[in-house]
Amino acid sequence: MNKGKELDVKIKFGLKSFITVVAILFVVLFVVGILTFAIPAGRYTIYTTDISKADLPFYQYTEDASLNKQIVIDSFRELTDEENTSRLPVWRWILSPFEALILGSNSSNMIMIIALLLVLGGTFKVLEESGGLVSLVRVIMLKLQSKRFVAIWAITAIIMILSAVFGLQEQLLILYPVFAMLCTALNWSRFTAISFVLISSGVGFTTAITNPLTIGTASIAAGVNVTDGIWYRIIIFLVMYVVTSLFLTALAKRDERKATEKFDVQGFVTVTDEEHKEDISKSKMIIALFSIALLAVIITTAIESLRSLAMVFMAVAFIVGTVIIGRVLLGSYKKLGKSFIKGVKDVLPSIVIIMIAFGITYIAQQGNILHTIFYYFYNSVTNISPYLAVVILYAFVLIIEFFIPSASAKAVLIIPMLTLAPIDGISKTVIILTYLFADGYTNVLYPTCGTLLVGLGLANVSFAEWFKKTILFQLLLFAISIGFLMLAIFIGL
Repeated sequence: MNKGKELDVKIKFGLKSFITVVAILFVVLFVVGILTFAIPAGRYTIYTTDISKADLPFYQYTEDASLNKQIVIDSFRELTDEENTSRLPVWRWILSPFEALILGSNSSNMIMIIALLLVLGGTFKVLEESGGLVSLVRVIMLKLQSKRFVAIWAITAIIMILSAVFGLQEQLLILYPVFAMLCTALNWSRFTAISFVLISSGVGFTTAITNPLTIGTASIAAGVNVTDGIWYRIIIFLVMYVVTSLFLTALAKRDERKATEKFDVQGFVTVTDEEHKEDISKSKMIIALFSIALLAVIITTAIESLRSLAMVFMAVAFIVGTVIIGRVLLGSYKKLGKSFIKGVKDVLPSIVIIMIAFGITYIAQQGNILHTIFYYFYNSVTNISPYLAVVILYAFVLIIEFFIPSASAKAVLIIPMLTLAPIDGISKTVIILTYLFADGYTNVLYPTCGTLLVGLGLANVSFAEWFKKTILFQLLLFAISIGFLMLAIFIGL
């Protein structure tokens, strides 16, 4: 039997990539720390229907989108040093990742993300060592034959729909091992494999159709219906889908041109009927595991009271499924346990990366500088052309995104501010659309985005390489999105 090249794709952080990412994050951490002393601390008065949470700093409740918040737009005032007691001194900047984990308002989300990644690491090591992933890829390869580029468009559509409709993004990192093995078989690079996940989900998340984390939260915060302007967002989705598919296809074709040995389907997969049946059996188990995990996320995301627990349900689904499948394929719980622990060890560096990224946000929040940034922004866009104002608005949200990667947190912070004091010529729908663009595309560009850093770590791709190879695509997305915003203002959306 000729199985061609060995499909050895380990889900493990490369040392060089890890050191690079940590170094970048620490530079950003210190820059943000300096900004908390350079930018005056300030605060707007914020009221909620929950009296116990009235007039608190936004970061103490921004994850709860169900609260009815009102911002008094003329209430901004700079805080004195005596009032700004939460700002971290220099010596605590290093400790900020630990404080964010223990004391931060987003500590529960942080813990869930870390736990989920550790579960995924263990799961995929079990699937790798049991031969399940190899079997799945061989089955896919036989189905693809010469239609590999058509498959790119199909894969992109599926991932973008999951992100645009259900708000899935970091959860889709579960698909990377399959794409990594598939790309290895096709002479495509790990860079292309992780791009399938990060680029497709990032663009899909941005072109939100019903994404509850972005358009859902923003619509609630602005007091509008989630269906307002949906026809325009669908058009944007379709345009961005074509652009994204062309980009990913170009990556794959470039890999093939660089390959010393061209891919040959028949040469790669040659198995007996008995082996093919075994592959089919294993593949069905793997597909069932992935389907149940995704179904758990979709169901919990659709139910508002369970939305915050989506990652927990997915982790539980993976643990139960891994125990069942691992016991069947590996033959014993002892082998299952050893394999799972190996996988957990492989992704331990992700904890460091996630903690530092959250530490950056924690420093900015404790320094009370985000309301100040908004105050000066708002003053800059009054009495100017709406076309120029929307560009400044875009830039403003890009700045906020660097400090607060969380989509729902930004929506709750800035959407009420902007919609309670609207800018002449810019509707609530356009404000929300600007927020969507600035929030989503940077999820695959900014080094403060945990999903990007973890994805690059899994693929052993450095941030510098990622930036270099995607920056032109990012600039294209920026130009297209600016065009859509201008058109929206022109037609009076």
